Amino acid sequence: MSTTVLRSLGSSYQDIREWVAAGQLVGHPRKGWWELPDTEAEVVRAVHAGGVLTCVSALARLGAYRPFGDTELHVRARRGPIVARGVRSCSPGRAPAPIVAVDEPLVAVRAAIRCLDVENAVAVLDSMVRNRIATTEDLRQELGGGSRGRDLLRRCSRADSGTESLVRVRLRGLNLKVRSQVCIDGVGRVDLVVGERLVIEVDSRAHHTDLANYRSDRVRDRRLAELGYRELRVA
Repeated sequence: MSTTVLRSLGSSYQDIREWVAAGQLVGHPRKGWWELPDTEAEVVRAVHAGGVLTCVSALARLGAYRPFGDTELHVRARRGPIVARGVRSCSPGRAPAPIVAVDEPLVAVRAAIRCLDVENAVAVLDSMVRNRIATTEDLRQELGGGSRGRDLLRRCSRADSGTESLVRVRLRGLNLKVRSQVCIDGVGRVDLVVGERLVIEVDSRAHHTDLANYRSDRVRDRRLAELGYRELRVA
């Protein structure tokens, strides 16, 4: 938490000194910033690096999709890029100077669409709506003013997982007709239908190893075959 925020909440410098003495503020990761006892390590790292947590690092804390293999800390600086090992400097474009240690979702997502490729950016947007981090209208108002944002929003759809979003965007990029979350009589909802007869189900490892889900899937598989569909499972 920054001194600016503490002062705006009515705290005096004497209050801050007393909190430090009492152990309620336990660190000083950067001049003008303070660490609370339960502050997450990556938030402290972001402030120590000279910025605040943003982009997918901020959004993932709320349940948004994070690209596979991404282990970098996504950080926004007050001015200029940050150069530090394991840190990716991200910018949301025009935004207020950071005074809290983690960017708000609608600031962080502006950094994300500038940082990520199309497939992963769409997966992040889909997951924000799925996990109620933001509504579709929130995203449209925040991102719809630029061509990049409008293009990504046009590619968004309902999805049960980030992997499903990736598969859908990639297939549509091949000019294939793909429908998301389709209800089929006698089967229920399936993840994707490509063309008229190819069903693609995107399953997690946990889904595969659950016996009840396995048996249910076999019943669905038989019913899809009876209806003339072909099925492909992607893990």
